[in-house]
Amino acid sequence: MNEIKPPANAASKVPTWHFTMMRDSARNAAIEAAIASSNVAGKTVIEIGTGAGLPAMLFAKYGARKVFTCEMDERIADVAREIVRTNNLQDRIAVIAKSSRQAILDGDFPSGPDIIFTETLDAGVVGEGYEAIAEDIRQIANPSTVVMPDRVQQFGFLCTDLQAYEKNAVFNQCGFDLSGFNLFAERSYFSVSQKLHDPVSLSPTVLFRNYEYLNPNALEPVEHQVIAHSSGLCHGMTSYFDAHFGRFLVSSRDRKSHWPTAFHPLREPVPVESGRHYRLIGEKTGLIDLVSI
Repeated sequence: MNEIKPPANAASKVPTWHFTMMRDSARNAAIEAAIASSNVAGKTVIEIGTGAGLPAMLFAKYGARKVFTCEMDERIADVAREIVRTNNLQDRIAVIAKSSRQAILDGDFPSGPDIIFTETLDAGVVGEGYEAIAEDIRQIANPSTVVMPDRVQQFGFLCTDLQAYEKNAVFNQCGFDLSGFNLFAERSYFSVSQKLHDPVSLSPTVLFRNYEYLNPNALEPVEHQVIAHSSGLCHGMTSYFDAHFGRFLVSSRDRKSHWPTAFHPLREPVPVESGRHYRLIGEKTGLIDLVSI
């Protein structure tokens, strides 16, 4: 086996979630099954977000003629290029050390590829640049291009979750009012470990948003009517997602998933009553608001 040497610019650390992602066997199996069932033989593929190169190599394994894959972190792109070479796939996989936007501007991608693949998702779906990547996909796709995943569904429920809420707020400490620091609190969402605590559900789970890369209106504000099934102090919404790669699912709902759930805090906790109707409003950033009806 060829030795892969660290790139010269590897001094700063790559986030550890890359490793947990690459060891997520359920995710990897679903992606491989989706690629294997997609008749990729002889096809041209563009991937956005190379990582270690696993999806690109899977496309090559199942017969893709050429895979163009881009990675904006040059350190990761350099190592992915070596991994591809170690696996003797350098003639069929081109690793481009640029963002998808820059690769398009520089003419590095073929127009109208057969397949576009991306798995640039965070706990709340949009945090890894969903909107910009969707714009790029629409720019390079043609009517027959297959996009994987074809849709991402985000589900959410109102919850009592003081532990999550307190990760994002501070009040009185040592006799002093520190609440002014809440000016810097996260207003959209942040990750919460599923293994450390359980939110208390106050409402049924709703399909909060459908994301489709080819739909320019996918990030329009959404509004849902929900009926609280329990009374309590609502701190926000817990959400998870299902990414559909054809018949195969990559999901953050499983506690064994490397993705945590997302917690969307309300600006202020809201008391809710069992049986009452509420309007749940969601913005494209993940910011939510809750209004009694």
